[in-house]
Amino acid sequence: MLGNPRKMTHNAVVRLPRLSTRSFVGSLAAAMTGALLLTATPGAPASAEGPAPARVVSGWIPYWMSSPAKPQGILSATANADLFTDVSPFWYSALSAPDGNVRLAINPNFSGGQSSISWAMGQLRAAGLVVLPAIADGSGKGRMASVIADPAKRTAHVADIVNLVMSQGFDGIDLDYEVFAFSDGRATWNATQPNWTAFVQELGAALKAQGKLLSVTIPPPCSTSGACGGQSGYWVYNMTGIAPFVDLIRLMAYDFSYHAIGPIAPINWVTSIVAYSAGVIDPAKVQIGVPTYGRAWTRKDSAGKFRLSGTCPTNSGTAAQKSAFRSLTAMSTATDAEIPAIMAANGVAAATWDEKSKESWFEYDKNVTWVDSGGATQTCSAKRVMWFVGPEAVLARTQLVGTYGIKAAAYWTVGGENQSQWPLIRSYAQSLAPAEANVTIVAEPGAVFGQSYALTANVTFNNAPVVDAEATLQFRDTKKKAKWESVQVVRTGQDGSAAFSVPAQRTGNFQVVTAGAGGVAASQSPPILVEVFSALTVRAKTPVISRGGTAKIVVVARPAVPGQRVRIEMQRKTGWKFITATKVNSKGRVAASVTTPKKPGLWQFRAVVRPGGGVQGATSEPVPIRVKKK
Repeated sequence: MLGNPRKMTHNAVVRLPRLSTRSFVGSLAAAMTGALLLTATPGAPASAEGPAPARVVSGWIPYWMSSPAKPQGILSATANADLFTDVSPFWYSALSAPDGNVRLAINPNFSGGQSSISWAMGQLRAAGLVVLPAIADGSGKGRMASVIADPAKRTAHVADIVNLVMSQGFDGIDLDYEVFAFSDGRATWNATQPNWTAFVQELGAALKAQGKLLSVTIPPPCSTSGACGGQSGYWVYNMTGIAPFVDLIRLMAYDFSYHAIGPIAPINWVTSIVAYSAGVIDPAKVQIGVPTYGRAWTRKDSAGKFRLSGTCPTNSGTAAQKSAFRSLTAMSTATDAEIPAIMAANGVAAATWDEKSKESWFEYDKNVTWVDSGGATQTCSAKRVMWFVGPEAVLARTQLVGTYGIKAAAYWTVGGENQSQWPLIRSYAQSLAPAEANVTIVAEPGAVFGQSYALTANVTFNNAPVVDAEATLQFRDTKKKAKWESVQVVRTGQDGSAAFSVPAQRTGNFQVVTAGAGGVAASQSPPILVEVFSALTVRAKTPVISRGGTAKIVVVARPAVPGQRVRIEMQRKTGWKFITATKVNSKGRVAASVTTPKKPGLWQFRAVVRPGGGVQGATSEPVPIRVKKK
């Protein structure tokens, strides 16, 4: 359980209850105008030396860094485009509507609006980036929960999102609906969770039908103690439940310390989140959120009072004095790009590296002048401590991509990072080369024994099809210690697809393995479970019989499992009634005797077999028997 829920919002609306991880102080947007010095040409990698790097980076570009006037986020993404799997500009909000619904709108704080979006999209497209703009829930406490609880409103919201994606030509969308976690309260989670899951399923299907992607950003499924799953962490977002319906799940693994001095994202905690998530859902869908910022707090003494020195204001004086007090004591946020200047301004030669958390911190004195009630100017000093996730710490968290085979590290923010992180990230990404191809399987989840079963593999690398690659379909049944067996080998076509057709024999997992070639490593898809069901044929040996007579129903089950139990059932009104049970012979055949009803008419019978022979049980189609009067 998370004792103190922490806001990790992306500053989606005009007003929020408090500033938080993705909600920087107002002065930051202006300060960032000149914070970055980028010399790389947009779309070109920062360095062309060495092998092509693996794509290990994703992230969010704040709206205040994505306009022609303030382009830091766009420039940072395009300058390092070869490292990115995708990027999410923070442009949209879901706002409350007068009719009780929600409406999509460009973030009210985003100066430039649509013209800035059009400019940014041109830059990102020219760099070849996959663009999944983020929508933040700015509708207020309880509103989104009520919308997704209403099937009609939920469907309307889905339609609005799909229309936005299609009209703007985006590759998909990223949802950042944090109000459930940080405003609605835990008491609502039991009711909200199934509605949220239904909403994500509906939206995922609608976007997939249009060839678009769905990314969902959620707080972590683990508590600060490291407990994961069940009702640990922010379980309202039902990570395992929504995973089948999304392409990406981004985990906000930061703000471990919010109300008190401490690390932002201690590495052991982050690792536990990644290890758990990669173990319960497809790792290729997981992106781990990585902060590129720091937080500063004022130290307290043993009595819990702020450590202030000099002549200091209180929080009970004039408005100006209260403001001065808050500036000395309130937690504040700075981007990694700003932190070197903060250190220099305060005479801090170097930060201290904390090996346990793999973060850095430093201490400094913050001096504030203020005017007392007598009109005299006074000076007060606060003992401040800043923890931050700088370049080396960003690298340590990004390395979890390779360790656990997850999709990428998602940076908050792209544009607020310290530029010295990029050579470190690039070197690590190049160490993973040759990168594996992305191999996926498209197949129906079930098949009937003996019938031809089709699977299609799609092989891509850097979002381009891998042509003429040797692709091997492998099978492993569900028995313990079963090994993968090669079933069929084909080569990919011009679109990177490989079509397989095999007879359905038994329930088990399929995967596709591709041979390494052309700078692409040998790769394999995640396994996909295919359930094979018994093939049942049923016929009435005596399709017409006098009432009360004994009819013969012949059942043949494949594969033949000697002694397999067969139930014969008869339809009564809207249900089925058990009539008799028998067993098949060595050929999987049995002729079951059933006593027909005394009431004349057309009666329906069916057979049901239990699992056996490595396949699932099955229920036959109904077979009619007509009962005559005489």
